[in-house]
Amino acid sequence: MPSCSKSSIEIRRARPLLGTLVDIRATAPTTALAERAVRAAFAALDRVQALMSFHEPTSNVSQLNRQAAQHAVCVDGWTHQVLRRAKKMHAVSGGLFEITVAAALIRHGWLPRGATPRAAAAGCTTDLTLLPGNRVRFRQPLLIDLGGIAKGFAVDRAIAALRRHGATAGAVNAGGDLRVFGSLRAPVHVRRPESPGEFQLLTSVQNSALATSAPYYAARMISGHACVPIIDPRNGRPSRQSDSVTVQARTCVLADALCKIVWLAGADVAAPILRRYRATAWLLASNRSATQSTPARHAA
Repeated sequence: MPSCSKSSIEIRRARPLLGTLVDIRATAPTTALAERAVRAAFAALDRVQALMSFHEPTSNVSQLNRQAAQHAVCVDGWTHQVLRRAKKMHAVSGGLFEITVAAALIRHGWLPRGATPRAAAAGCTTDLTLLPGNRVRFRQPLLIDLGGIAKGFAVDRAIAALRRHGATAGAVNAGGDLRVFGSLRAPVHVRRPESPGEFQLLTSVQNSALATSAPYYAARMISGHACVPIIDPRNGRPSRQSDSVTVQARTCVLADALCKIVWLAGADVAAPILRRYRATAWLLASNRSATQSTPARHAA
């Protein structure tokens, strides 16, 4: 139900999208404006999913995986933007942020084995070339997956849609990827890694974005170890880390990508990158009591 004030109303809607439940809040001068803004935000999320899902055979990602090693493929402008951001984060992180990890994710069961027609060579994000006219070419066979960055981009596009259609404040929460704007301030509760049913208050955000990577629910046993679907490009293996990583940044696409870098490098090693983007990171360690697990915080 809408909540009302003298000058504005707030509505809240939720839908399953992007492999999670997406919750959207919008404040606007009228109910009609708020409803229109929320519809536009969900449309933006639908568009990102259709363009960048590894699972959709007609998505830009699937088209690139099938064809881009043979010839340049024209993609949507949004996909081109995400690939450009991915290449930038790959360079900034010294290769730690890597989108050509789909073959490893398939091998370990996190992505469907029948979704792609051929195996990938031992290439990396530098083998992906962005060309004028939103075209993309692979210099050798690659299998890309944008799961480590596209959800953050989708949240940013949904926020832009809320603003564009009359919302004066609002929030989009996509299962750990959160962005808030306007007068709204949102508390952030993070699941404890060793006990996902328990939450810990981490911070609150206003006119900011945040993303969390954590081992619960996605972890699976591989060779006797609990592993998560974050591939370490230094050895091609799934990470065994058991801590939770949260990053706050000015945009959700940035927070999403930085989260993976901090996860693999550690907050101390990643500190210069965090400073570069004026971002903040928290590490919530597992197997410790609440009083002992104050998150390590690194800020500009």
